[in-house]
Amino acid sequence: MTCTPWSSPTAVASATGPLPSVDWIDQVDTDPIRALEMLVLGWYPAEDTKLDQEALTDDELVGLPQALAAFHRLARLRPALHRFSDPVLLRPRHTSGPLGGRLVFAADNQGCRDWSIPWPPQHPASTDPHVWLTEDPWHDENPERILEAEPLSRFLLQFTLHEASGIAPFNAWTLVMPVNRLEPLWDFLRPVPLSPFLPTYGADRFYAAPGLLASVSVDENQATVAFGALHRETLASLRRYDFPWARFDE
Repeated sequence: MTCTPWSSPTAVASATGPLPSVDWIDQVDTDPIRALEMLVLGWYPAEDTKLDQEALTDDELVGLPQALAAFHRLARLRPALHRFSDPVLLRPRHTSGPLGGRLVFAADNQGCRDWSIPWPPQHPASTDPHVWLTEDPWHDENPERILEAEPLSRFLLQFTLHEASGIAPFNAWTLVMPVNRLEPLWDFLRPVPLSPFLPTYGADRFYAAPGLLASVSVDENQATVAFGALHRETLASLRRYDFPWARFDE
């Protein structure tokens, strides 16, 4: 099965109110679960919605690793987390294979990759387990499995940054351009101290500014950038850089 690295998602409604702080970046290295919480609560507005009937119960959450349980609790406060193009599953599923038992907690929307953790936990100290990416889990009898660079808590932050940017109310993406064209961005974008995301594909590194998320993919001397913004005005300010835009929401 051929799997494209990215598919155009449906944007969520534009946010209102002040631009969220990027202070969550200060927590990434010391408390990534707290960093995720700060990011999500600032980026998404509260909603008056009922808990999905398929959602995990409090008792079921107790049995999950801390980071995954925290994500599901956070999704109760900000249901937009379950509207990602590639969703974190409302109800993780159990599977097995050459790596032993696994708990699949997220999947690509095209069904060509998923993410899992060892299950049951390998030992009591596995509070922040490693994450496996499985390519084409449904159609390949012997699918490729790749160990993610980040443990679960930091991976969920990576995953959220990638998905939140993609379904932001306003988006802009560049075509390939020389790396040196990026220099003006470093004056206002803060780097997020995480490993490159999906290194087999775009190897994106994440950056943020108030109301703005950015992912940068660099290959030798060339780069592409994708932006997701909460407000049209925030995105419009990027026009001044005259990048070779493939998309720019007005």
